[in-house]
Amino acid sequence: MKSIQVLLLIVIALFSIGCSGKYFFYKPKETPIVKEYKQASSSLYFLSKDDVKAHYPKTGFYPLHNNLDAFMARVFLIENAKKTLDLQYFIYAEDDIAYGITQLLVEAADRGVKVKVLIDDLLQKDDDVELEALAQHPNIEIKLFNPTPARKLLGWLQMAFHIDTLGRRMHNKLLVADNSAAIIGGRNIENIYFAADKENIFIDNDVLAVGPLAAEASNEFATYWQSNISVDIKDIAKGEDKADYKILKEELFKSAHSLRHNAYLEEASARPFAKAVKVHQLQLLYGNAHLYFDTPTKITISENETSSHLSEQIKPLFSKIKKSLKIINPYFIPTQEMLDKFRDLRAQGVEISIVTNSLATNDGIPVYSAYSRHQKELLKMGVHLYELNPNSFQYIYKNQKYRKGSIPRSSLHAKNMIIDDKIFVIGSMNLDPRSIKLNTEILSIIYSKELAKIESDVFDHIRQLENVFELRLEEQASQDCAVTCIPQDDTKVVWITKEDGKIVKYYDDGNAGFLRRLLSNLSFYIPMDEYL
Repeated sequence: MKSIQVLLLIVIALFSIGCSGKYFFYKPKETPIVKEYKQASSSLYFLSKDDVKAHYPKTGFYPLHNNLDAFMARVFLIENAKKTLDLQYFIYAEDDIAYGITQLLVEAADRGVKVKVLIDDLLQKDDDVELEALAQHPNIEIKLFNPTPARKLLGWLQMAFHIDTLGRRMHNKLLVADNSAAIIGGRNIENIYFAADKENIFIDNDVLAVGPLAAEASNEFATYWQSNISVDIKDIAKGEDKADYKILKEELFKSAHSLRHNAYLEEASARPFAKAVKVHQLQLLYGNAHLYFDTPTKITISENETSSHLSEQIKPLFSKIKKSLKIINPYFIPTQEMLDKFRDLRAQGVEISIVTNSLATNDGIPVYSAYSRHQKELLKMGVHLYELNPNSFQYIYKNQKYRKGSIPRSSLHAKNMIIDDKIFVIGSMNLDPRSIKLNTEILSIIYSKELAKIESDVFDHIRQLENVFELRLEEQASQDCAVTCIPQDDTKVVWITKEDGKIVKYYDDGNAGFLRRLLSNLSFYIPMDEYL
């Protein structure tokens, strides 16, 4: 009986917190866009082989589609920062990569660098004590974006009651060093994004930007940092048991020590990128670029108030497409507006190619199901559709010494576009209703034929049949499956790939397996696209 009373009290308390306001730590108010940083600092320009200043107003870029390079880029920026380090991430995990990055941040703070870390609160509710202890360092500040009043399990329950506000998250990913260099792209701070996980790997992408774009990145970070939706961890962790910073630092360095001296770091350090940075001979590719982002208050206003949305800001870009549009995006659910635009582009002769996750590689089965409703329509338009094979790029992973023979399953997480082989677009934005209407996002549009050519070559490499399923339409064939088949019209989608050098054709969502197909097909009949 007593346990029932306790449960009732918890439920009442949750409803009471909800009734007192959905925003416990703040009252929503408009966040002005910071325009403080007019120019980038030249602090980190020395890493480049040539004179970055001489290319002004262009920014220098280095593509980070290799996971090991992406990790080392963060290491070098943190190690070489002299004044400030600003980090903004959706996920900041508790694993080897995160511990290693955190150790470097502590070392930077020890030498006088002002470190600011802004993390979305969704997956941080169990880490309040540790984060508050880190923030005891005089040069480290930590804030959480859109936090729940209740923490841990109660925080998840409270989110369920207020999914309309607490379910809307900061999905941005950004690191800025000294207002001089920035890393922009799709990677969070977690093993899986840097090929450090033994079982799974995300194929992802970032760019290192050195020069003027860093000033725009600094303004974006300051806009979010100064928003009252971003709450200091010291205010959130009030009432929690305090952790001793000195003890935490000692444990942190012990945890991270193995990462800094293991085979992973040795292999990452031996790559051409790391070698070039160490001797200040990094060859950058230059182009004009601009940063676009949702304002923090996007999560507090109606999803139909789209005037300030990132998606609205970049619409003019699509009117400039003349020849080709290449898209890599892991969570692709085309809206009606997107479909209409694709149809218009195809009528103008624009070639459209899209690489996304297959049912076997997508970590959100309902997302794949929502996308699958549009496969036929897209294929009939003449759009080329490719879906990642979970066994892609195994030849690369076999040769990575630090893996000791383990071969991970691949999944796609990169979010970029190549337009007419001369414009490269990269950021955190998925092509789905959640990114467009609910979450906040960031991306950069880069005008560089050299960078676009490299990224286009990467795109073409990914879509080789050894790595993907190519989707095609066939006249309705006899169906080999029963329970997991969705009724078809006169045509059927087929999945073409190459296995052991031979072309193989599947009629069942790329041979994703019975359970995944069943769950996907059940989701097919549940219209929930706008929440995915």
